[in-house]
Formats: sequence, structure tokens, C-alpha cells
Amino acid sequence: MIGNPSSPDPTAAFLAHLTAGGLSPAQVAAAARDLEALRAMARQAQRDLWEVAWLREQASAPSTPGDAEARRRQELAAALLRFLETPTFAPPAAPDPGPTARVLSEAELSALLTELAREAPLRLDEALERYLHHLSVERGLAPLTLEAYARDLGELRRFVAEQGLSGWEEVTLPHLLDYLRTLEARGLAARSRARHLSALRRFFRFLEREEEISANPAALLNTPRLPARLPKVLSEAQVEALLAAPDPATPLGQRDAALLEVLYATGLRVSELVGLTLRQVDLTRGLVRVTGKGGRERLVPLTPVAVEKLRRYLTQGRPRLLGVPARPRAAALVFVNRRGGPLSRQGFWKILLHYARRAGLPPVSPHVLRHSFATHLLSRGANLRVLQLLLGHADLSTTQIYTHLEAARLRAVYEKAHPRP
Repeated sequence: MIGNPSSPDPTAAFLAHLTAGGLSPAQVAAAARDLEALRAMARQAQRDLWEVAWLREQASAPSTPGDAEARRRQELAAALLRFLETPTFAPPAAPDPGPTARVLSEAELSALLTELAREAPLRLDEALERYLHHLSVERGLAPLTLEAYARDLGELRRFVAEQGLSGWEEVTLPHLLDYLRTLEARGLAARSRARHLSALRRFFRFLEREEEISANPAALLNTPRLPARLPKVLSEAQVEALLAAPDPATPLGQRDAALLEVLYATGLRVSELVGLTLRQVDLTRGLVRVTGKGGRERLVPLTPVAVEKLRRYLTQGRPRLLGVPARPRAAALVFVNRRGGPLSRQGFWKILLHYARRAGLPPVSPHVLRHSFATHLLSRGANLRVLQLLLGHADLSTTQIYTHLEAARLRAVYEKAHPRP
């Protein structure tokens, strides 16, 4: 214990040293509020704020999920306790009966300041970790989607820490507007900035729902209107040229022919394609069972040509690429690389670019083939709802972009063919 209740309280000197040490006014104010909350709890328990045993109890007390205030008091008690138990400051076991209170020295306050400053990024990170866990476990988002959220929100977290803020409850609308302006100043495209905005909005809604913050500053942000961008597609003739480019006489050619044919037959996302396992493929019924975004499972049929090329690859090319014995990580996968290991998304991208050049096409991305799959089905009379199920879209509005694409194509054909200018 630092002193008895009748001794002068060192809190004022402590807060003054926090300010002198470079903490922002918001951080000092937050520390003062938390110290007063601790003091009130100590008085209620007939204990002293600076008593080591009492601080130990507060630091180890379990906190209710979502109770940000209790967690801040717990962190502050732990920080005070770590300082009080250092060799630089060893408080007496009993109250000091002398008339003069024990005032923290410059070195002691500096050590405490360092501890408290170190707590700020930890508080920011803890909230982010809880949110990403929520997205993974409760929402079931795909790993790549989680990576995107973590990357975008990690940039926001760094910006908030650079502003000297110690917790998400200190973030205001001007802070978020400044953050969005920094993204624009860095040259990020409008769609990239919109993605960052969407991520931070969802994050702050989560914090509000969990009662981590009392008000949501992101709710006041305006959503910029983005120009409609129709997806790029290949014509049916271009797709035919691309699918005919691999050499079926070699193991790699057999693999690549199966890759391209399956992608165009199913419209899978590239991560779904390279992650296909043998158990997901039913060649007898001509089906693949895919687990897409949000953990949603769907059945997608294969064309007879895709079944034929896939069967040839699985019986001839794949065993030669795997080698003996097969690599454990790739043994269950349908598609492997030239060394018998798992085929990466980047690896498939390079394969696709290679065959696009060979077929005399411009650079083609995996998503262009997915768009082509959807557009060609729609132009031949496929139902929009069926197309949504095949693509694994959660919302029909996502699929409706292909109706705009087909309308634009029909308009171009109409204007070219109509005799009136």
C-alpha cells in the first residue's frame, strides 16, 4: 500500500506525469476514469487503491464478455501491479503510519507510463481478434475472405494507434474521415476504398452490438456510389480456343485440360477449383460437391467433356505427377503441381495466362472464365435462380449483374443489325 486514506493521494501527480510522458489527452482522461472506477471499488470493499493484494484480485478477476469497462479496469490493475512489484518500487506490507504520503518518483512514474502505453495496442488487437474469431466461427467466412478483413482492419488499427488512441471507444467520425482520406491520398482505387469502408462499418457494428462502444461513429459515414462495372467475358469461340490449347499427350497437358474444362463447366471460384479433393468429385454422376463462401455447400454438374478429361487426368496424368510415394499434403487433392505438391491459386493463374497467349487471347483471369460460364448459360436460357445456386451467390442481386451484361450484348447486336442508324 502506498499510503493510508488520510495521506495525500498521488493520482494527480501520476496523471501529470502521464501527460508529460507524451500520452494524448484522451488517453490520460481514460486512465483517470479507470483509476477513479478502481478507487470507488476499493472504497466499497474497504480497501486501498494502491494495495498490492487488492490489485492482484482485480487483475485476475474474470470479466464478462462485452464488458469493455471492466476489462479496462482489469488491464489497468495488471499494469499497476506489474509496476508495484518491480524492484524499483517495493511498497511496505502495512500502511505507512507517518504523516507524509509516499509519492511516486520520476523513474517509477516513467515505468508505469511505459506499461500503460504498452496496454493500448493490446486493447486494440484484442477487439480485432474477437471480431475475426466471430467472422470465422459464427459467420463461417472463407479463409481468403478472413485474410482480406484482417488486412484491411489491420491498416485501420495502425492508423488509430498512430493517432494516440488507446481504445476503439475513442475513435470518432473525424478520425474515420481522416483515415479514408489517407487511403485516397495513397492512390487506392474507389472500389478498394469502398471495401475498406465496408470492413470498418461491419467491425464497428460488431463493437456496438458487443457494447464495446457506446456510439458507432461509422454509422454516419456516407457510402460512395460506384460506377457499374460489367464483368469481362470471353466469347464462346474464344473459350473453345482456350480449352483446345493444352497438349493431352503429356501429364501436365492432361492436368491443364482438366483444369480449364472443369472451371468452364462449373464456374467455380479459383480457390474452390485448386482446393477440390477426390471425395468432392463424383465422376459416375458427373457432379462436384463444393463448399464456398460462408461454408455454404452446393452441388454443381459437370459436362460430359469435363468428366472425360478429368477421368483421363486422374487415371493417367495425376499418378505420374504425384510420384511414388505421393506427398501427404497433395494426396487428397484433385489437382497438383509439376512437383506433386498442392497447386496454388497463383500457379493456376500462370497456367491460364500461358494458354491464353497460346490461343491468341488477351490476358485472362480465372474470374473471366467464371463470368463467361455464367453469361453463356444465361444467353442460352438458364434461369437466374439456378445460376445463383451454381455460382454459390448468397444474394440474387449479385447474380443479376449478368442480366445487365446480356442486355448490353443484345443492345450492341441490335444496333449493329438494325437497318435504321
